[in-house]
Amino acid sequence: MKDKITAAIFISLALFFLINALLMPFTTEYGKYGAPGIVPIIFSTVVILLNLIMMVRKRHKKVPAQVTNQNKLLSAENKRLLISVISCLTYVFLLGHLNFIVLTSIFLSILSLIFYRKKPVLVILASVLITYGIYYIFERVFLLPLP
Repeated sequence: MKDKITAAIFISLALFFLINALLMPFTTEYGKYGAPGIVPIIFSTVVILLNLIMMVRKRHKKVPAQVTNQNKLLSAENKRLLISVISCLTYVFLLGHLNFIVLTSIFLSILSLIFYRKKPVLVILASVLITYGIYYIFERVFLLPLP
């Protein structure tokens, strides 16, 4: 049931972004592929499709009732969720004040270590490489400077 609610929330958010992206101009001086709404349209469509797939899969798949003690307010799952939310908010607030590569590498490392919990050296190395990849794509391919 939680997955269906989550999917519905993400579908509604993606629809909001899709509608606003469709309202953006489709032609620019760079041609139709330089339009500002192209990437949000693609991402919103992908999010909608993936969440529809998740809803359909959950409809056909019956999950057995769990007899664990999940009603605790501070269960392990809720603690990880709280740490994730705090990490995301901290990342957003520090984004303009710290170097993008350093901040994003730390952010990805923290979240990966929270959820993956294996081989910290490999997780940190992957986080740094992913951050450099994102930085390179935005700086060199999209020609958009990152903070």
